[in-house]
Amino acid sequence: MAIIKEGSIWSYKDYLRLWTSGLLVNVGATAFPIALAVTVLDTGGNATSLGLILAARVLSGVMLAPVGGVWADRLPRKFVMMGADLFRAFIALILVFVAAPSIPLFVIAILVFIMGAGDAFGAPAAGAIMPTILPSEKLPAGNVARGIVIKLASIVGPGIGGLSVIAFGGRLTFAVTTIFFAVGAYLLYPITE
Repeated sequence: MAIIKEGSIWSYKDYLRLWTSGLLVNVGATAFPIALAVTVLDTGGNATSLGLILAARVLSGVMLAPVGGVWADRLPRKFVMMGADLFRAFIALILVFVAAPSIPLFVIAILVFIMGAGDAFGAPAAGAIMPTILPSEKLPAGNVARGIVIKLASIVGPGIGGLSVIAFGGRLTFAVTTIFFAVGAYLLYPITE
């Protein structure tokens, strides 16, 4: 008895890679704010500064989403996604080394704002790559499964972030998110568009 039914969306290796990558990247993206909250509060920030720093990520994502969409339409989507994931991994890795009690909050805010650029480029490319890896009759199921993984990650990611903060602290939780982003990017490389 086959684990993966022939002809299902899971029988398409590229889709399975995309889905798994999406799970990892979205878990990393939703675990990141947990580490960020601990870091901001440890550096003397308060709820207002944390809210403003988190808003910086959303703001940059909104501002750059149109540019990210254009790039996703004009460049190979897997490379746009890989670049966005590796970029976010790099920013999270920087936070491992600079997130110390003496770091000014504005530096963290700038890094988080820059991280939002990765969000703005990765998300449109992830949606746009679907028709190149699944036949048209499988797109509805593929889009639903992709939506489920995003929602699942938004539930599981903060829990993983919280457990990681308890086990390792805020700074090393940034390292955990770095790994999620990097492995997610690695899984995209074999995809053929």
